[in-house]
Amino acid sequence: MRSRLLPLLLLAAGLGLGLGYAWLIDPVTYTESSPAQVVSNYRSTWLITAAEAYAQDGDWTRTQLRLEALHDLNLPQTVNELFERYSAQGPNPIARALARLADRLGVRTAAMNVYLATPVMTPTPAPTSARTTRPTPATTPRPTITATPQSIVTRSLPTTALPSAYQLISRVAECTRPPAIPQIRVILQDADGRGLQGQEVWITWDGGADRFVTGLKQEFDPGYGDFDMAVDQSYNVSVDKPTAVIVSGLQAGPCTGDGRLSWRLVLKSITR
Repeated sequence: MRSRLLPLLLLAAGLGLGLGYAWLIDPVTYTESSPAQVVSNYRSTWLITAAEAYAQDGDWTRTQLRLEALHDLNLPQTVNELFERYSAQGPNPIARALARLADRLGVRTAAMNVYLATPVMTPTPAPTSARTTRPTPATTPRPTITATPQSIVTRSLPTTALPSAYQLISRVAECTRPPAIPQIRVILQDADGRGLQGQEVWITWDGGADRFVTGLKQEFDPGYGDFDMAVDQSYNVSVDKPTAVIVSGLQAGPCTGDGRLSWRLVLKSITR
C-alpha cells in the first residue's frame, strides 16, 4: 500500500512546486502586442487610423511604418475591401481617406475616382481697389485713375448650361424620418430602361459640387446611387457634366412629423 502512495505523493508535490514557481517566483509576463497580432476588427481600426493620419498630414514615411506593423502581405487588397465596405454607406470621410491610401498603394477603382477627384472650387473676386491722384500744380489736373477689378484665378464650373443626354422620367418625393438622412436617390437607365452602372452623377449647389458613381449598391438597382442632403441647401442634378443640369431646386423640406423630404429620380438616356 505504501509503495503505491509514494509515487502519488511525489507527483502531487512536484505539481505543487511547479505551480508555485510559475505563479509566485517567476510568473509569465506579457509584452505589448503588435497590430499584426490583434483580431481583424482592431487591425481595421489601425488601418483606418493610418489612412486618416495620411490624409491629414501627407507623411508617407510615417504611414509606411504604421502599415508595415500589420505584416499584411495583401495590404492593397485589404485596403480596397475596407474602402468598399465604407463607401457602400454613402459619402463619408473614412472612405475618402481609404481611397487616398489605396491610390498611394497602386489601387484605384471607379468608385475611388469620386473621392480622388479634385474638389471643385468657385472663383473668389478680389476687392476692388481704386485710387485717385492729386492734381499737380499745373493748370490742368491729371485725370482720375481707377484700377480695374481682378479675380483670383481658380478652378470653377462653367456657367454656360450644356444640353444633357438624359431626360427625367420620374420624380418622387419620399418622407425620411430621423435618424435617417434625407437623400437624392438617382436611378440611371439606358435607352432601353436597363440600369447603367459606373456613371458619374453630379450634385451641385450654390458654392459647391460633389459627385457619385452609380452601381455601388447593386441590391437596389445597377444604375442606383445616392447623395446625403443638407436641410439648408437647394441642389441640382446632372450626369457626366456638372453644367448639364436635368433637375434643379431639390430641397430637403419638412414632411410628416419631424421628417424631411428625400427625392427619387429616374433619369433615362435619350441616345442609343
